[in-house]
Amino acid sequence: EMGCDAEYVDDVHEELVCAVCHLPMLRAVGIHPCAHAFCEGCLVAPHTGVALQECPTCRGAIGSTAPSYAVRNVMNGLLVYCTHTARGCEEKVKRGDLETHAATCGFAEVTCTHAGCGATVLRRDLKAHVAKCEWGLVTCPKRCGERVPRGKLEKHKAEECVKRMVECEKCGTKRKAEASEEHRKRLCPDREVECEVAGCGVMYKRGARAEHMKEHAERHVELLAAENKARAAENKTLLERMAALESAVCTSREWIVDGFSAKRQAKQWIFSGEMVLSHENVAHRYPFQLRVGPNGENDGGVSLYFVPRRGEHPHRLEWPMKKKVEMRIVNQKGGNDKVWMLDPVNDDGHKAAAGNVVGWLFHFSEVTRGDDFVTSTDCMTVRVRLLD
Repeated sequence: EMGCDAEYVDDVHEELVCAVCHLPMLRAVGIHPCAHAFCEGCLVAPHTGVALQECPTCRGAIGSTAPSYAVRNVMNGLLVYCTHTARGCEEKVKRGDLETHAATCGFAEVTCTHAGCGATVLRRDLKAHVAKCEWGLVTCPKRCGERVPRGKLEKHKAEECVKRMVECEKCGTKRKAEASEEHRKRLCPDREVECEVAGCGVMYKRGARAEHMKEHAERHVELLAAENKARAAENKTLLERMAALESAVCTSREWIVDGFSAKRQAKQWIFSGEMVLSHENVAHRYPFQLRVGPNGENDGGVSLYFVPRRGEHPHRLEWPMKKKVEMRIVNQKGGNDKVWMLDPVNDDGHKAAAGNVVGWLFHFSEVTRGDDFVTSTDCMTVRVRLLD
């Protein structure tokens, strides 16, 4: 930054003028050993930003530089005119105080503080401008609680304020806008409404409801009787369905895995569809899925993965599930089945997670196509039973 081009009250002595920028020195710096002084910014090459190596006045080598506080004090004590003289400020201040004065000068231009205005005014006029600015927020005098720009207040009061008075287009009565919707929907006597008796369909003015009910009383009785009959039939159907559900207790499920050998050869897990288990006196069920690993642990066995999930009515079913479950691979020739008794509360050793699914995994060894657990048609049967 070069010298200060403020307007000085008195002529500045030539010894205080920088020989580079020809302005009164700003932040004066002295050179050693020649003792010439310049603006701090003038000792830097303007295009490269590199410090000069020679004194601009005598061309002697610059050994070192240091702030010239004596010159700085003299410069800061010189009287200058305010930078806002052209707008009317007549203040004369010391150059060292110029920035402080400019920051508070009443003739400086400032922007209105109200969002959306953007007007530029003199600082001394700002208070008066803000007091009448069209963008200044004011509280609605109708006590709706809204604060709106002063310039939009009249439009707000006439078209938007919920406390303004509005006239019903049907009956001509007036009320506050905040109550007009309720009046239109529920109270206006001249607004047409449809009879509330199902099947009637007659439109009448709300104020004439009593006359309508009296005139159509006989027909209303017939319609209500028909509606009651239909509802009775619907209730009967629902009760029959509920009874069927209550009696449909399903404590066991059977899953036939067909094409077992081909699936074992493909080395892929086999998934059942969603099944459900319930116990006596509970119509709501535990959904679950079975998964079979046909290759087991590569020992000719089969892995069985039981995955229960929360029922639709957890207030009637314990969750997590606590009831024991019996799972078995059926011996197709009448011999002993392969059986696994799962206790969800205590059998943490078999608990396993697959992704975000948690279930129980058990391994049955020596279940192959050549033994009694796969039929001649290459099917395996898995049974699951919910125990009390």
